[in-house]
Amino acid sequence: MHPAVLPMSASFAVSASLALLLALRPGKTRIHWAMLALLLAVMTWTSGAAWRYQASEFAEIEAAYRVMFLGIATAPALWLVMASLFARIERFEMGPAAAIGVLLPGILFYLAFVTNEAHEWVGTIDESGFQRGGLFFVYLAWAYAVTLAGVALLISRVRWTATQGGVARATLLAAAALTPIATSMVNQMGWLSPDWDPTGVALGFSGALIYPLVFRFGLLERVPLVRRDVFDHLNDAVIVTDTRGHVLDANPAAERALGASLDRLQGRVLRDCLEEILEPADHGAARLALIDPGPDGPRILPEVSTLTGRLLRISAGALSYGEGQLGGSVVVLHDRTEERKSERALRQAQKLESVGFLAAGVAHEVNNPLAFVRSNLAQLQRIADGISDLAKRADDEEHEDLAEIPEIVAETLEGVDRIRGIVDKMRRLSRDATDQVGPVDVNGAVEEAVRFAQLHRGSARVDVEVGLADGLPTVRGNVDGLVQVFLNLLLNARQALAEREGRIRVESQSRPGGIAVVVSDDGPGIPDSIRERIFDPFFTTKAPDEGTGLGLAIAYDIVREHKGTLEASSAPGSGAVFTVLLPTTS
Repeated sequence: MHPAVLPMSASFAVSASLALLLALRPGKTRIHWAMLALLLAVMTWTSGAAWRYQASEFAEIEAAYRVMFLGIATAPALWLVMASLFARIERFEMGPAAAIGVLLPGILFYLAFVTNEAHEWVGTIDESGFQRGGLFFVYLAWAYAVTLAGVALLISRVRWTATQGGVARATLLAAAALTPIATSMVNQMGWLSPDWDPTGVALGFSGALIYPLVFRFGLLERVPLVRRDVFDHLNDAVIVTDTRGHVLDANPAAERALGASLDRLQGRVLRDCLEEILEPADHGAARLALIDPGPDGPRILPEVSTLTGRLLRISAGALSYGEGQLGGSVVVLHDRTEERKSERALRQAQKLESVGFLAAGVAHEVNNPLAFVRSNLAQLQRIADGISDLAKRADDEEHEDLAEIPEIVAETLEGVDRIRGIVDKMRRLSRDATDQVGPVDVNGAVEEAVRFAQLHRGSARVDVEVGLADGLPTVRGNVDGLVQVFLNLLLNARQALAEREGRIRVESQSRPGGIAVVVSDDGPGIPDSIRERIFDPFFTTKAPDEGTGLGLAIAYDIVREHKGTLEASSAPGSGAVFTVLLPTTS
C-alpha cells in the first residue's frame, strides 16, 4: 500500500463524518449549505488522491485524477463563499449570481483538464503521475488568491469582534484555510516528499479544526448574529455592538435612523453615532443607555429627541456567548413619534368628551335664564324707545339721560347675544355632528364657509384665494359640521392677520383614500411652545373680547367624528397651515 493512502483515507473520513452530521441537521441556512458543499469538494479531492495512489493502470490513474481535480477546481471558490457568509460584511456577502461567478474559473479549469489530451495546457498524465503545465500554475495562483481573500474576510471579522468566542471562531477558520495553502506551497517548492502531495492530508486537518467550530463554538448557529430574514424587515432600528461598544451589525432601519450605511457604521462607537443625530440635551441619556446592561434584562430609557424632531426610545440588552459570557450588546431604537401623536389625539378626544358633558350641563343651566333676560330686555327696549321720544320732545337737560336708555339697552342685548353664541358653541361640544350624515360635496362646503367668512367683520386687507380640485369624490358626513370646521379655520387665519396685510389660501386636494382641505396664511405662525395646545378647549392667545378658545377644539372634534384628522404645521414668521384629511365614500 502506498504510504499516502492511509492519511488520505483518514482525511476523507473526517470530512465525510462532518458532512453527514451537517446533512442531518434540520433548518439549514445558506452557510450550512456552503460548508456542506465545501466538505463534499474536500471529500472528492481526498478520495481521488487516495484512489490515484492505489491505481496501477493508466485508465484508472486518469479517472482518479479526474475525481481529484474536481475537488481541486471547486474547493477554493466554495471556501470564499463560506467565508463571505461568515464575515457578514455586506458588500462581500455573495448572492447566487456572485457565487456562480466565483466558481466559474474553477469550472473552466476543470473543463480544460477533462479535454487536456487535445491541448495539454493543464499538464500531462502518465503511469508515473501528473506533470504540471502552464495553465495549472495559473489556476494555482488564482486558487491561492481566492483562499487568501477568504482569510482576509475572516481577519476583518476578527477586527470587529471583541468576544473570545468570536476571535476563536475566526482564528480556527483562518487556520483551517491557511494549513492546506501552506502545505501546497511547501510541496510546490520541493521541500516535502516527491512521491506524493500531502495537501489532501492538510485538508483533513482543516476538517478536524472545523469540527469544534461547528459543535463547540456554534459557528453555524451564531452567524449571522440575528436571522437576516427577520432582522432586515424589522421596523425598529437594531444595532449589535461588541463589548467595547463598536458596531458589529445593523439592520436597514438602523442605517436610516443613523443616516449611514452598514459599511460606514461598522467599527464606529455607537455612542458617537447616536450623539450625531440626537439633541445635545439627550446625549447623557444615550450614554446611560449604552452602559453595559449586564445579564439582568434590557434597560429601557424614556424618549430622546433627534435633531429632526423624531422621538426615539432606546433599549439595550446583553448578548451572551457560551456559558453566560457577555459577548456584546443589542441596542434597539424604537421610533415613538407617531405613537405619541396618537396618544395626544386620544387624550384630546377624552378631554373633549369630558368638556362636552360639562358643556351640556352648563348650556342647559345658562340658556333658560338667558332666554328670560333677553325677553325682558326686548320688552325694556320697546319701553325705552317710547321714553326716548318723550325725552326728545321735552328737550330739557333733566331728560337727556333718558335719551341714552335705548342705546344702553341695545348694547346690553348685544352682550346677551354674544353670551348666547358662547352657549351655542358649548352645546356643540356635547352634540354629535354626525347625527344627520350623508354624502357631502367638500368643495361646496368650502365655498359656503368662504362666503360666511367674507361676511365676518375684520381686516379688509386680507385676500382669500380659493383653489378647489375638480372631480373630487364625496365624503360621508354632516355638511353643517364641515362648514363650521372650514369657517373656524378661515376665521382663525383672518384673526391671525388682523393687524397686517396678508393672504389666506384654502384649497382642496385629492389624497390616497381621502380628500384634504388645506387652509394656510402668511401670518406670524404658531410658536413651538403652544403648538401642542392649540386644539385644547378654552385655550386661546386672543384678547378676551376676541375669542373663547373653542373654535379649533370644536373643529378638531367635528373632524374626529368624521373619521378624519386635523393637523397644524407652522414655522415662526412664515404662517400657519391647517390640514383637514377626510376619508372618501368610494
